[in-house]
Formats: sequence, structure tokens, C-alpha cells
Amino acid sequence: MVSHTLLLGVGIFIVYWVVVAILNSKKILEKHGITAYGPILMIKTEKGLELIDKIGKKKRFWRLFANAGIPAVFAGMIFMFVLIILMDIVLFTNPPPPSEITNPKNILLIPGVNDWIPFEWGVIGLLVTLVVHEFSHAILCRVEGVKVKAMGIILALVPIGGFAEPDEGQLMSQSVKRIQRIRIFSAGVISNFIVAIFAFSLFFYLINFLSPTVSVIGVYEDSPLYGLVEKDSIITKINGVEVKTPEDMDKVLKSEILTIEIEKNGVVKEIKVENLAGPRIVYLLDGYPAKNAGLKEGMIIYSINGERTYSINSFFNAMKKTKPEQVVEVVLYSDGKFITKEVKLTKHPNYDSGFLGVSVEEQISGMRIAYSSLLLDWLKSIPDMLSSPKGLFILVSMPLNFRGFGEETSFYFLPQGFWEDKGETIFYLLNTLYWIGWINFYVGLFNCLPAIPLDGGRVFHETMTMLLSRKYGDRAEKISMNTGKVLAILVFASIILSIVIPNLQLIRI
Repeated sequence: MVSHTLLLGVGIFIVYWVVVAILNSKKILEKHGITAYGPILMIKTEKGLELIDKIGKKKRFWRLFANAGIPAVFAGMIFMFVLIILMDIVLFTNPPPPSEITNPKNILLIPGVNDWIPFEWGVIGLLVTLVVHEFSHAILCRVEGVKVKAMGIILALVPIGGFAEPDEGQLMSQSVKRIQRIRIFSAGVISNFIVAIFAFSLFFYLINFLSPTVSVIGVYEDSPLYGLVEKDSIITKINGVEVKTPEDMDKVLKSEILTIEIEKNGVVKEIKVENLAGPRIVYLLDGYPAKNAGLKEGMIIYSINGERTYSINSFFNAMKKTKPEQVVEVVLYSDGKFITKEVKLTKHPNYDSGFLGVSVEEQISGMRIAYSSLLLDWLKSIPDMLSSPKGLFILVSMPLNFRGFGEETSFYFLPQGFWEDKGETIFYLLNTLYWIGWINFYVGLFNCLPAIPLDGGRVFHETMTMLLSRKYGDRAEKISMNTGKVLAILVFASIILSIVIPNLQLIRI
């Protein structure tokens, strides 16, 4: 069934397209320097060209800047091309099912259309990215003596691109050397990477000013605390000890009675409860030991082989000590009483230890618990991984796991130090830096692909022609052009197939 949101979006776009068509037919757009290609508008302006000329006067600096960044363009080209090939292998050997990731609208980097990109932060990040990219092309054009006719943005209801319009005749003439063209075509990508590095550096620095919390994300109806503890409360102390991480919790969850200090909206209250902490079963795998032994969803795993399992951490540690085919004694708490089960374990799918076959969540006496330290630790670990291809892949796919600090997430972090009394300022700044950094990084990488009309395609063509010309002379241009066409077809066909193949099963005949 087609969603109402999608219908509304399509309706708005159709109205926009009709308005554009009417204005275009009456030459109103043309009078204002706007060119329409169907629903796509190109808004040109000569404003800013004097600033470009002024900035471009330091020619030696800009040439050094471009020369130093060209290797990064080729590194990005190789990384993205390998990613495309790996994607093709997965598509044809193990096609993924339809999902948000394979939804056609989420392929587009358009705030408000893409589900992963928040509208307000996405617009800021995209505008900065477009300005940086196109200004850089224009500056290098002037540095290399190529005229820039105009600059502008491309709209399809919202900004989807930007452009600097060089004098193509002059740019591709023999008066401009190939290395000069390579510098011009590389400039946008290089600048995007530099902005991304700057923005991410500030982002990863500022998250050190956030302190994690232990939060109550819900209370079970069968808990004695139901109605007494509100969702989104923060557990600040247990038995007088401050708690912020799973490790903190493991240290304090060893008393039979827990005195828990809870805070919400500045109001602090203290409650005393029997210690029934332990992982709660939320799902059982069919055919695995836990389900075969009669364990049920909602049961609390109290101990394994006599070892108390206060938390998911202690549960995992207890399971690591077991072996496949071992029979373990599992004590469970359910409906106000303790139950003991003898369970014969199977082999863990990833380790040499035993395996129950359960999915669990953290809880304390009926309160569902979440640790924001897990997200914070993951974010802090990313910079150390960026020297490897795996780290770059994590950065490329980052919005799938983290979309910034929204209202539902910023609540679980407490600003510290300088930012402690600045309200939510740090979260606004972090979101701005995050999306400026990520969109610049992603757009830069995407433009590295060796496919004309992308910058990477033009850099590849000029470089290949330059390298082959010594051996093949005038034939080098044709060889390079044909190779570029093959690569472009491969790249764009792969992108289209990444949308089509997972969604084939949605087609109804």
C-alpha cells in the first residue's frame, strides 16, 4: 500500500512542476536568469565572480593545494570502485530484501526525501557542501587562467546540486594543459575532504564533553515499579554509588536490596526495591536449547551454573565459560517465583562456547535499561579506525547507525565542563558539524567515481590520456574515452541495479 506521506510528497512535487512549467512558458524564469529542464531549475548568477578572482590571485598556494590533494582523489576513486564491485557481488550472489536502505528515495542525498538525513541539518550540510565544491572549481579555473561565466545552484523543489560554469571551449582547448585540467576537476573533491576533516575533527573533540547516563526506557506492567518510575528517567546512583556505564552497574548490582536514585526534569527521588536485576528474554530462536527446554519470553535469567547474572555483561561472561553440549543449570525468575531448568547447550555460531539461543535486554526489577555510553564509546572509537578501509566504510554508512543528536537521543547525554550550563547548544553544534562533515565526505567520495560526468571520471580520463599519449600518441584520447564509457556504464548500472534487484519482489503483475 502506498503511504499517505509518499502521496503527499508526489502531490507537492507535481504542483511545483506545474508552477515551474507555467512560469517557464511565460518566459518569467528566463528574465531572472533561471533555466528550466522539466522540474529541474538552474539558477545562474555572476555575483561572486569578483570574489573568486580575488581569492584566486594566490596561484602558487592553490596549485600546491590541488597537487597535494590529487592523491586523495585517486585513493577515493579506488575505494569507491572497489565498493561498487563488492556491492555487485553481493547483489548477484545474495540479494538483500527490500528495506529502507534499498528504498529508491534513500539513494538520493536530498534532505526531506532521504529517511536517514534530518531535514534541517541536511539542508545546512548540503548547502555548505555545494558552496565549497563549486567555489573550489571556480577558484582553480581562475588560477589556471580559465574564464568562469557564471555560478549557481540546481533545484528540484530543494537544492540538489551546485555548479560553476567555466568556459568549456577554453577549458578543453590546447592552451590549457592536462595537469591544469586535473587540478581544476579535482578541486571540488579535495575541498570537500578538507571540510569533512575539519568538521569531523571538531565533532569528535566535542563529544568528549558529553557524559553518558543510565536511562529508564520503559517499565514492564508486571513490575512493582510500574506507575512509580516514568519512562526517560535517569538512574544517577545505586546504593549511593554514581552509575553511568554497564561496568558501573556490574559493581553495584550485588546487594539483595537496591536503593536507586532516579532523576527526571530536575526532580530526584529515591526508591528501594528487591534486586531482581538480570537479562530479560525478549526472543527465543526456534530449534535452539532455550526454547527446547521450555524457557519463555519475559523470563529473567537470574543465574547460570550458580553464577549470578546481574546484567547482560555478566550473562555473556557466564556463557563464555560454557562449552557446546554442556548441560547447565539456568535459574529463572518469572511471575514472582524462581524456576530452575537443565539446558543442554549447542555451539555458539561465532565462538567456541555454548549457546542458549535467546535475545535479551537489560532490566532492573522491571525497569528497562539503556546505556548511552555504548553509543558514546562507539563514536569515540571511529577516529582510530579511519586509517583502514573498514573505518572508511563505517564512516560512509554512519547515518544508518547514527543520525545525530535528536530529541530522543540528546536526553541521554549530559553536557560537561564549559558546556554544562549552555543548555542544548552543544547538541546543535554537534549536529551541524556531523552533517557538514558527513555530507562533504560522502559527496567527495561519490564524485571520485571514475564515471563521466563526475569529477572522478574527468580526472581519470585526463590522467589516462596523459599517461598513454607517450606510447599511443593521438590514439590515447580515444582509448581513454572508450575506457571511461565502459567504467561509467558499469558504475551507473551498478547504482541502478542496487535499487532494482532488492525491490524486484515488490513488483506485482
